[in-house]
Amino acid sequence: MRCVAHILNLIVNDGLSVMKIFIGAIRNAVRYVRSSPQRLDFFKECVERVKLECKGLVILDVPTRWNSTFLMLERALKFQKAFDRMVEENACNFCAWLEGAKGEKPKEGPPASVDWQYGEQFMDFLRPFYEITLNVCCSNSPTVHSTFGDILSIYGLLQEQKNPCFASPMQDKFLKYWGSFDKLNHYLFIAIVLDPRHKLEKIFDYFEILDDGDMNENVEANTKTVKDLLYDLYKVYEEEGRESGVGEVVGSQVSSEGTSSSSKGLTELEKRLKEKEQRRRAMKAGIVNNDVDRYLGDPIEGDGEGFDLLNWWRVNGVCKYPILTRIARDVLAIPVSTIALESSFSTSGRIIDPYRSSLSPRMVEALICTQNWLRSENVYLHHMPTVEEMELCEEAEREMLKMPCGAAVGSSRSGMLPTKSKTSKSKTSSFRA
Repeated sequence: MRCVAHILNLIVNDGLSVMKIFIGAIRNAVRYVRSSPQRLDFFKECVERVKLECKGLVILDVPTRWNSTFLMLERALKFQKAFDRMVEENACNFCAWLEGAKGEKPKEGPPASVDWQYGEQFMDFLRPFYEITLNVCCSNSPTVHSTFGDILSIYGLLQEQKNPCFASPMQDKFLKYWGSFDKLNHYLFIAIVLDPRHKLEKIFDYFEILDDGDMNENVEANTKTVKDLLYDLYKVYEEEGRESGVGEVVGSQVSSEGTSSSSKGLTELEKRLKEKEQRRRAMKAGIVNNDVDRYLGDPIEGDGEGFDLLNWWRVNGVCKYPILTRIARDVLAIPVSTIALESSFSTSGRIIDPYRSSLSPRMVEALICTQNWLRSENVYLHHMPTVEEMELCEEAEREMLKMPCGAAVGSSRSGMLPTKSKTSKSKTSSFRA
């Protein structure tokens, strides 16, 4: 699957190449403020004089990173009055800096009211792209089921944009990567179906919107393609389940009519023929006999706040849809962005000594993954003590009971076995299991 964040970056950069002409004056004003401590102090004085209560200060963007340009505009617009005051009181120095030395090309600026208007328009235009980028780069929760909805949001933003100067190149880039059903990874649609709030109905609505509401063959054909892919996945996982001995019993909800008679005395071939006959009767009667049919036939869940997709599959899926739960586990874990992975596995700027450079690739992978897990937030580890740990605790308790009362000293509250102290080489404290 192509990285959604990288494609989004290409789309926005095509538009930003046109936008940068209109925001050059604001960028130069920020660059002037951040160019020396004295100028920054003077700008702080201007902020106090115009009585702004904004926390933080202006930040300079990186030309190759459009998200930093958005953050620069967002922060600079809050200090517009302070910039105007700075230009009024320090016009000579600022204009001299803009003109530069002899032989240099003059810089754009100072920012006029029209520059601030353009900056506000660009900031409002870039905000949805920035929020979608944050969403697809999230690594602590599944995002693949909402990615196609984000792509449609981008499509809508580009369609509504009335300025063809920067909207046109962005639309061309969008169509290059996401312009048709075949260009999109079909697992994005499978993930939508595996969301119990949407299922196939949402897929049908999406395709209908893309085709301007016309009930044509493409809507039906694309929806059928997604459904067939889900059935193909089900067959693969069902076969793997049979081989591992954990597969679902096919036809578990088949009507029991005609099955009360004893099957004793039947040969293996006769039993298999009887099972096929029962399965055929069930299909004719419209009785579902697999996870996909049961799941698609069940009512759609309400779209309330705080809905936890993974928890829903954990609670409802294991018992009702055992094979489909395994599919959901693998599909919903697909990352749509490689940003988090690149950040975690990036070793640029680090010095690797000869010992670490000789580690095997598997060991390097283990070390980097462990470091990423330990440094990440909102990761809860429910540690269950092993048998060896429990035996160690019980052994420590027995030794403590054998010791004289005065030998145990003050670390009973810590719940940890003591280490060597400066005053005594072998002090042992009490241990509570």
